[in-house]
Amino acid sequence: MMTAILAFAVMQNPCPFTIGVGKDGAIFTNRFYGWYKTNPKTLQNVLHAGCYNYNVPQLITSVKLEFAANAPKARIDLVYSILGREGWAPERVTVRPWVQYPAKPQ
Repeated sequence: MMTAILAFAVMQNPCPFTIGVGKDGAIFTNRFYGWYKTNPKTLQNVLHAGCYNYNVPQLITSVKLEFAANAPKARIDLVYSILGREGWAPERVTVRPWVQYPAKPQ
């Protein structure tokens, strides 16, 4: 009984995901509870795999996209393309300016 309750609690954990695009075109994510620079292939793999909580994969529950001022349009389009391939339509993604660039978004 306790195992079932614990499993249910773990499954209910939200799995938000934040992506940032810097003014130089660098892509950042909040993977593994940190803010790291990443590449397009890794971004796609992470979006596909989801979050891992105690080695239990979970689907990403929300995506927030933050772009620094003057971020290259080609890089922004690439991120949207990757999101689309993984089932994240633009209307499901929260988009905000990355105002505290280069610090991690809040």
